Amino acid sequence: MVSKRVLKECPVFEPLAETDLEKIAAFTESRQYEAGATIFTQGTPARELIVLAKGKVALQMQLPTSKDNLVKRVTVDIAAKNDLIGWSAAVGERLYSLTAICLEQTTVAAIDGLKLKALMQQDARTGYHVLSRLIEVAASRLDETRQVLVSERLSTVQS
Repeated sequence: MVSKRVLKECPVFEPLAETDLEKIAAFTESRQYEAGATIFTQGTPARELIVLAKGKVALQMQLPTSKDNLVKRVTVDIAAKNDLIGWSAAVGERLYSLTAICLEQTTVAAIDGLKLKALMQQDARTGYHVLSRLIEVAASRLDETRQVLVSERLSTVQS
């Protein structure tokens, strides 16, 4: 079981009561990754939400290129301590929309997405707090992705 402190320091779980944090901690696993390790890959089933307890992770999107069906990875965000990644695991039957690559040794709290969704359905207050904060994370990531894509387009047009 993961420390409640790790969850509480993540803005998504900050508004939750201690009893709610205990419930979530019960189905959360601590993991460590070395620099260069992949936590999850774009297009694979989203099963876990990940809270970064230590380290930095590049969130990358795969973009097709016009050359020989190659794919280019673009870093759209860098997640650090207390950030949450893999939010897709909390909303329906989804696939990860990005790939998460560790930039340095990283410690995470991996939250079982199915169990979190079940808890949110059983307890409307907890569900509301978690989903409202997850919407903020998703909106932020979409905005950052849009900005990266626009800058990529501009550099292509100018070349």
